[in-house]
Amino acid sequence: MFNNLMSKRNMMVLPVAAALMLTGCEEEEMANTPEPAPVDLTQTEDLFSTPVKPNPLTTDPDAVVVRVNGEEITRGEINQMMGMAMQRFGGQIPPEQIQTVQSQMYSQIKDELINQKLLTAAVAAENIQVDDAEVATAIEEIRGSLPADLTLEAALEKEGQTLEMLQVKVGNDMATRQLMESKTADTPAATEAEAKEFYEANPDKFAAPESVSASHILITFDDTDTDETKAEKKAKLEEIRQSILAETVSFEDAATGNSDCPSSAQGGSLGTFGKGRMVPAFEVAAFSQEPGEIGEVIETKFGYHIIMVSDHQEEGTMDFEETKDKLIDFLTNQKKQEAVLDYIASLRDSATIEEM
Repeated sequence: MFNNLMSKRNMMVLPVAAALMLTGCEEEEMANTPEPAPVDLTQTEDLFSTPVKPNPLTTDPDAVVVRVNGEEITRGEINQMMGMAMQRFGGQIPPEQIQTVQSQMYSQIKDELINQKLLTAAVAAENIQVDDAEVATAIEEIRGSLPADLTLEAALEKEGQTLEMLQVKVGNDMATRQLMESKTADTPAATEAEAKEFYEANPDKFAAPESVSASHILITFDDTDTDETKAEKKAKLEEIRQSILAETVSFEDAATGNSDCPSSAQGGSLGTFGKGRMVPAFEVAAFSQEPGEIGEVIETKFGYHIIMVSDHQEEGTMDFEETKDKLIDFLTNQKKQEAVLDYIASLRDSATIEEM
């Protein structure tokens, strides 16, 4: 929960694993394409070299697992975070892989807690403080990022957390971020020459797949609809299509007033997407239409659609000038991440870490 909420603030340290699953129209239409995992800057490079398995001799939540400069981390703390993290997967882990995932997760969370102890001590040593007003602003940003039908208090309660706990967590993470920024302040920015070298050495990373930019109007149906009801809905959408073709209404206005998809708020726009992102029938229609064409009514498992494609880009390679600025930013951030990892490694090297 906290991990997902804190990601809204782009924190450099991500210490807790749990999640709110946020949904939208595009997710409904898309196939289940996994998103890349965020870089966890609290980890050292050798984190998984020798995974530490849970102590099989005890299930006592008060049992001390590790001491960091005399401060204790208990089995209960790790188990609590593991439980929150496992909720993210929602039963998606195959049964035969659960033990392996839990073992890796146990090791990861234990090391995250070790790093938290070290970073908290470093923050205190450098007297870094965060103003209450900054925390309040951050909390309001988190609140505003949630779906309209989900309150922050309800989301926290679902995870067994409180607003006060989140405030403390936000304050700590903001202070840690200030610490990390101070440790990377002297990191030199990547140069255009470095960006060019990376671009030429990694041509596969700059392949631009075929894509379309499209909007749609959706009228949904469900399993309880009769054939007659579905025919009526299809006829309604055909009438809307004819009105658009006759230019008595724009596609955007028709989508805003009639589409059952949340994208209606954007005039039906689904943005730009490549192949494999949408359900097959929708994808075939979108990629076969000419830009500007108002497609025929099509049916998917979600309902009836009409699609308008505004742009169609063929497969190719991104030009260096097109990606240069983003690539320089990426390489600069990569340097800062490496500096953070080195700093955390130095804290660990100078700490007394006792495994129980």
